[in-house]
Amino acid sequence: MSRFAPDRSPRDAAAEWLERREQGALSADEEARLAQWLDADVRHRAAYDEMARLYALADEHAADSRILGLRQAALTARPVNRRPIWGVAAAASLAVAAGLAWSGVSSLGDAPSVTPSPVARLAEALSASADPRSAVHRTRVGERLALTLPDGSVATLNTDSILKVAYRDGERGVRLVRGQALFEVAKNKAVPFRVYAGDRQITAVGTVFDVRLDGDRVKVALVEGVVKVAPATTRVQPGKPAPQVEMTAGEVLEAAPAAPMRVATADTLRSISWRSGVVEFAGEPLGQAVAEMNRYTTRPIEIADAPAASYRVSGVFRTGDPDQFARMMTQVFPLETQGAPGGPIILTRKD
Repeated sequence: MSRFAPDRSPRDAAAEWLERREQGALSADEEARLAQWLDADVRHRAAYDEMARLYALADEHAADSRILGLRQAALTARPVNRRPIWGVAAAASLAVAAGLAWSGVSSLGDAPSVTPSPVARLAEALSASADPRSAVHRTRVGERLALTLPDGSVATLNTDSILKVAYRDGERGVRLVRGQALFEVAKNKAVPFRVYAGDRQITAVGTVFDVRLDGDRVKVALVEGVVKVAPATTRVQPGKPAPQVEMTAGEVLEAAPAAPMRVATADTLRSISWRSGVVEFAGEPLGQAVAEMNRYTTRPIEIADAPAASYRVSGVFRTGDPDQFARMMTQVFPLETQGAPGGPIILTRKD
């Protein structure tokens, strides 16, 4: 356990550990206790990584005039008898002020499509810390983010993803607006945990499952426990019960708008290999494998010859490394790479 009060949230405790470590105030014994605390619960590690990321962003942009102005305003408005979750005294109020500049963080509707600047991303991250029941989290291409939700559940966002939190009395609700996320749900039978994705809602009590959005198609991979998948309540006709599918561990569900949900047995651990920074293929067409690899990079791979897209790919590959993937394809197939430095990597068949 940590040296801090047991009623502190993992995020609060992580922030205090980080502050003391940065001040050089941790003894060898405390370093050992910190390591114990990190290993004790996956939520502790997620909270610590999240706070470390926010500290790094704050340090990187500390001299920005907008951050300095918000920090000064926060110091003058610091609440009485309430210790902020960061050691930096202004951080909690700064988070509230910064959150005002970001539209739509409290709804489950569509998110802004504009890529935020580093300062805007810092403001957004701080906003999430200030009001975790109503926050927006996102990752850029190639990024992953593990975060602790207000009830202690852990959500891990994959590349280029947006997750909106909208907890309220009677429901622990989040909306996956874009991308993919793995949820490790804290048990609470009295308050259901629901993920809204596309035109579906996934309900769980305490379980581990992955949700992915491909355009308007929803894919759910259940690793542990039981979940129920149904159309979003707003899409159900009045007076008619919503069609519902109950999944068990080891099943994958796919759903398209207004279409029946399809469930099949699958290797769900392979579906979440991205959490370790790899993707695994087992006989998928090269065209499909390339599309998957391109999710993790801003330097895409292109296939110049249509017949080559049907080659079958098997193996484990690092995400965010298109050059390595392309090189390996040239070793197993009659392909070669072309393209200018910094541009797309073009796979073409050898003469």
